[in-house]
Amino acid sequence: MEKYIKNGNKKIKFKTVTKFKDRIKGFRFYLYPIKEGLCYPKKKMINTYFVCQKLDIVVTDKENNILAIYPSIRTENFIRPRLKAYYIYLLPEGSSKGLENYDKLRIMTNDNK
Repeated sequence: MEKYIKNGNKKIKFKTVTKFKDRIKGFRFYLYPIKEGLCYPKKKMINTYFVCQKLDIVVTDKENNILAIYPSIRTENFIRPRLKAYYIYLLPEGSSKGLENYDKLRIMTNDNK
């Protein structure tokens, strides 16, 4: 089942990473253009060490209410922990355009187009 974030007219595909190896790897040393995002559940902070491209990072709580948006984050940055954070989304650059703090992030599956 594929999941998407709906932002205006755009649908951004993402996958949830739960395995330890996948959570550590993420987009580190990834040189091809990023076309889909990653979702890290049960995570309060993240770093972008060894990420070779710019990313948009969206931090949400359990109900997917946006707590913080970090557009065009470069490598070697550390996103500080948020108290109520539960999900962290790593998205391609420019994907967070139009999102604002305290909005609800719209998550869709391929079932409810």
